[in-house]
Amino acid sequence: MTKPITGQYECQHSSGIGLDYFTSRIDRLILQPDGRFTLTIQERSRLSNAAQSLVSGQQITNAAPEKKREGTYTVQDSTIVFHFQDGTQEQGQLSWNGEGLQWGQDFFNKVSDSTLLPSTHRLQKDMDDIAKGIKIATTVGSIALKAAKTIHSTLQPSTDAAPSPDAGPAQQPAPQPAQQPPQQPAAQPVRPAPPPPPPPQPVQGQMEALFCDQCGARSRPGKKFCGNCGARLA
Repeated sequence: MTKPITGQYECQHSSGIGLDYFTSRIDRLILQPDGRFTLTIQERSRLSNAAQSLVSGQQITNAAPEKKREGTYTVQDSTIVFHFQDGTQEQGQLSWNGEGLQWGQDFFNKVSDSTLLPSTHRLQKDMDDIAKGIKIATTVGSIALKAAKTIHSTLQPSTDAAPSPDAGPAQQPAPQPAQQPPQQPAAQPVRPAPPPPPPPQPVQGQMEALFCDQCGARSRPGKKFCGNCGARLA
């Protein structure tokens, strides 16, 4: 093996849907020249972590949840043994060309010989994914805004539409004259009924005429019964 084993290694757990910066998990291993190592394990993708934070009501963050483990390592031929600070040990197998190492079921690709500077390949890949993500978010937001405007204009009543600027001034309806209430006819004074005419006074020298108390018929003086109804005359 011609290349030094010190440097930065990455193991990418891809989601298969692209935009690895948001959807994938990347574990990082740094092997220092002094025999120390740092293993950073990304527990969830950024997208999965944001969704879980939203569901739990927590503040959404762009940072990926990570767990760090440190210790020392030893190399014998192509075998590398990791001694963790908690006392556990694990071993891996270095590739023959120095391009990576197999650690359990994961293969770590070597991305940089430097232990301080980040990988230029990883930086470029992350920048491309971020640019694509922003473009997709902008497109989705524009589509959602247009859909909202369409729904709003559909639900808005047509009577609320503003008049066209080319249309002339709206004609106001002519005011209708106020209708006067019908006049009631003036009340006519009630005239009292005329008093009944006084009974005829007997002419002096003539005998007083008799009238029947029952039917009012006139009878000749001297008669005892009414000739109309037969009632006895007083």
